[in-house]
Amino acid sequence: MNSEPRKLPGGLLIIFEGLDGAGKSTQIELAAEQLRNSGWTVKLSRNLGGTPIGEALRQVMLSDIERPPEADLYMSAAIQVALVLDIKKARDNGEIILLDRGPLSLAAYQIYGSGVSDELAWPHVAGGLSKLAPELTLFYQGDPAAMLARAKRQSDADYFESKPIDYFEKVAQGYQESIKRSELFVTVIDAAQPVEAVAATSQAAIEQVLEKKLKQL
Repeated sequence: MNSEPRKLPGGLLIIFEGLDGAGKSTQIELAAEQLRNSGWTVKLSRNLGGTPIGEALRQVMLSDIERPPEADLYMSAAIQVALVLDIKKARDNGEIILLDRGPLSLAAYQIYGSGVSDELAWPHVAGGLSKLAPELTLFYQGDPAAMLARAKRQSDADYFESKPIDYFEKVAQGYQESIKRSELFVTVIDAAQPVEAVAATSQAAIEQVLEKKLKQL
């Protein structure tokens, strides 16, 4: 294997979407390992978070500080602004970026889950999708109750995970509606499958989009 990491002109952005407990973190780690073993330069990031200001705002958003839902929307939008710039730098450096959640999460959680007005929130979603322009989005779909139970087993419940199950049912529906509305190409994967099966489907989709990108060079 070449000791010098491979760079991809223009970079490549893959977004992993889904509720907490869907297995996104595991799949990102497995995908990163496979890509690095193939010699690629890989950057891991997350939304909420991903940058110094993003990580600071993430801590506020996951806390139990009382606030109106619109405050979460504007914090999410601020995180996204910084993240867009950070991902652009990674693209310019030829990196493959694996992003844990993107603008569709803003729509699912803020509009559908928390009830922020569509008129107020959707422009931030659309703007984020336009500026990030992901080559691939993987959406891990499953039963909200099962995924929430899995998330709570893995760690202490945060501000969002402590919400009632009907909140997560709204978020799950919000993902479906937002995917249709965004007209984004999304690969939907059944998160209830064994980890190995999910990984095989995920990595096959990544290889396909990577091959397509290489042919365009």
